Amino acid sequence: MPNEFKMKHSSAALMAALAAAFPLSGQAANAARVDFAIGDVKALAADGRSRTLAKGAEIESGEMIDTGSGRAQVRFTDGAQVSLAPQTQFRIDDYKFAGKADGNERGFFSLLKGAMRTITGLVGRSNRENYRVTTTVATIGIRGTEFSVTYGNSINVTTGEGSNEVCNAAGCLILNSGETAYVADNNTRPVMTDNKTEIPPPPAQEGQLPGFTSGNDTNSDGTPAGLTAGLVSGPGYSLAMAGVFNGSAGVALFDGNEGSYPTAATFSGGTLAAFTEGSAGEVTITQGTPVGMLTDGIIGWGRWIDGTFDDTCSTSCPFDDAGSMQHVHYVVGMPTPLADMNALAVANTTATYTLMGYTFPTAWDGSVFTFGTQPISGSLTANFGSYSVSGNLAVPMGANTYSTSWSGGISGSSFGGSGSVTSSGSDCGCGCSAGILGFFAGSNAARAGLVYEFAPVAGSSMPDIHGAAVFKK
Repeated sequence: MPNEFKMKHSSAALMAALAAAFPLSGQAANAARVDFAIGDVKALAADGRSRTLAKGAEIESGEMIDTGSGRAQVRFTDGAQVSLAPQTQFRIDDYKFAGKADGNERGFFSLLKGAMRTITGLVGRSNRENYRVTTTVATIGIRGTEFSVTYGNSINVTTGEGSNEVCNAAGCLILNSGETAYVADNNTRPVMTDNKTEIPPPPAQEGQLPGFTSGNDTNSDGTPAGLTAGLVSGPGYSLAMAGVFNGSAGVALFDGNEGSYPTAATFSGGTLAAFTEGSAGEVTITQGTPVGMLTDGIIGWGRWIDGTFDDTCSTSCPFDDAGSMQHVHYVVGMPTPLADMNALAVANTTATYTLMGYTFPTAWDGSVFTFGTQPISGSLTANFGSYSVSGNLAVPMGANTYSTSWSGGISGSSFGGSGSVTSSGSDCGCGCSAGILGFFAGSNAARAGLVYEFAPVAGSSMPDIHGAAVFKK
């Protein structure tokens, strides 16, 4: 399937990602806001009052979230994220954040049952003693930025990045990146196990996705101000993705304007659930466990923890095989019609785009996954008359910020580019590079979405870094 922007390359690096969009700045009385809620998710106050939670709902300190048969993801005012599986009860015991680290910040939580995954925010990074998750079996103290917990009569805790401390009456155990602890009960010392924490995927819920909500401004009909309804399953979508395919890091782009190779997207449970290309489904991509997706009705962006792909085409294929995917960032949307792209070219239009949303960057150094927790920045410029595109990205990861100024070309509604990468630290050296794949979406190229890979040069200690970003004109 010829497409000059489809490509996949191997490297020694894998990646892990955590999908997200904008950090939220909460009001003083609120602890968190719901990124998405699927099913009958409720908040229970200390006095027994119950209310249903939907996307955009505010949650206060002292409330308990009960997912029932659904699931939810919430974002705290310090930027922390918590993803809750079905049949989970998670209580915000004591949360305080004044908008900056002043020594009074704290985040004390209880997992009463179920499963959760968390990415810590400024509270956990600036005051580790004042951030913990408690169960009746053990208490988890934060020393890193990401961990997962499953809790029934016992608990399993897996650290994704950094380290965490699991303690109970019998003793403590330090978990480093990739390690898992099992705790049988409060009087049994935590021990290492090879059984990783597994968060079950959401139930299938076919239908229209909710719109992306940015703040609380709404139209008279209750829809988000200036935004439209969500994306709907159907043909003609473009998809750009970056992740790990059969253990090899890579990027790929599928162009919905390629009439000879029709595409289709299926949205389910709040995320992109599947994508196909070819009249006979020669390429089929299926999500495993999603973290979540945000959309403004024109373009969507998100991350899958895992999934599968099956590529049965014979020539110029992005994968040329079948297998598993891990930690995939993606952008998906209806590509700008070719008639609009041609009109922009004839008018010799130059357009500038500002960053609208992103996934937090992730990296893999060959043995350890790390998670970015700081916002990225960037911009994009398209010269439709000369079929050229350029941009810049600054991507914080750990103690360093990785930056690129990239350039490339436009073909149809799709674009690709490359550039060199510099690091604020000393881990890159000469030759670190950026690869960019993306597409324009909406009428008159109102949106641009891309995925990126920052690849190290041989001999450097820089990790392989991935992410997704979307821009508006």
